[in-house]
Amino acid sequence: MRVTAEQQHNAGIQLQSIADEFREINPALDNKLALKVAMMMNPSLAEKYLGYSVRHDAKDEAKRILMNYRLPL
Repeated sequence: MRVTAEQQHNAGIQLQSIADEFREINPALDNKLALKVAMMMNPSLAEKYLGYSVRHDAKDEAKRILMNYRLPL
């Protein structure tokens, strides 16, 4: 998969926007984990952003992380 720098940049902006929404849903998520969850939920955007193939079967796992993640005590 070949993407232009502009496509990669736009995918990164969209993923960060999604990650910000996930952080509003679960404030315990730090930015790094929220971005990973965003990529798991949106594998097509993740592929454009990263430039290589990613798993397309991780949406259920991402939902569990989003809903159940708590800060360690």
